[in-house]
Amino acid sequence: GTLDRAQQDALTFAILDELEAPVWSYAKHSFAMPEERRVPAVKDSLKWEFSRGAANLISRLGDGPHLMGETFTIPDILATHIGNWATKAGFPIDGAYAAYLDRMRTRQAYLRADARDA
Repeated sequence: GTLDRAQQDALTFAILDELEAPVWSYAKHSFAMPEERRVPAVKDSLKWEFSRGAANLISRLGDGPHLMGETFTIPDILATHIGNWATKAGFPIDGAYAAYLDRMRTRQAYLRADARDA
């Protein structure tokens, strides 16, 4: 019931709507849907939509190192996971979002999880 929790929830839903949705739609039109249902021509617009969402997300970053300021939260995990997924799919990621992802990928917990998954 706190303002911080409301802001965290808003960020979580924004990340899912603006970053995850276009990446997942891209994946569906690449391999997940039956081939006869895929529309390859939609992929460029999905990359554009993702870039717009990333710019919107970064505009909320503010002065802190994390999306909620000094505190690392669930939105940081989601934004990093989806950024990794988008990178693997060939989405263009640059500027402030790329710098944010670089910071998140140097966290000790991230490095341990990445090593475990490798």
